[in-house]
Amino acid sequence: MQMKTDFLNSLEIRTEEDVKKLFDVIFYAKKHYDEIIGNNGIDKVKLAFKTLKNRDLPYDERVKVFASLKASEPEDIEDMAREIIHFLEPEKYPLWTRWLWNPKKNSGSITYILKDEVVLKNEKDYFDAVSELREVLSIFGLDSPNYYYSSIFLVYSYVRYVDYATLLAVDRKGGGLYPSHLSTTAMVLGLKSFLRVIRLANS
Repeated sequence: MQMKTDFLNSLEIRTEEDVKKLFDVIFYAKKHYDEIIGNNGIDKVKLAFKTLKNRDLPYDERVKVFASLKASEPEDIEDMAREIIHFLEPEKYPLWTRWLWNPKKNSGSITYILKDEVVLKNEKDYFDAVSELREVLSIFGLDSPNYYYSSIFLVYSYVRYVDYATLLAVDRKGGGLYPSHLSTTAMVLGLKSFLRVIRLANS
């Protein structure tokens, strides 16, 4: 995850290939690459990404500018903006996509661990809930100066839920961590390409 943070912080948009590199590390955004380039052009994408990287601007403003890129599925672009900010500043902002919390439906993996009758109402509530999760994880030895562990926990919870909800469990007679769940978690986090680099380096 640190490799993805380093990559995004160092990335500069100058060419279509740079835009492709950006979309390649956000798994649900890859399908929008051609559309985003065609509808907006490099200059608009460059400005939107530059705005995301501007730490002097408020969180919501950064998201709003990037999410204004013309797309057939604007919700994906908004999720993309929030995911990028998380990886740019993992010590400050938790990961937030609709799979983790969808405010319109009050659904997502964060809702699996909330106390009974607790309902998140806004962005602050979500951030506070993930911050509390981070504190709980630290008690069990998963202490970190950033939100990486919280992100992994929430995405893995989402992957497990979807797997069982859609009757796609690898082996319902077994238990524990299934390789497919771990692989899917890495895919959802956009880490597959970075894991390949690590494997090659260690081979």
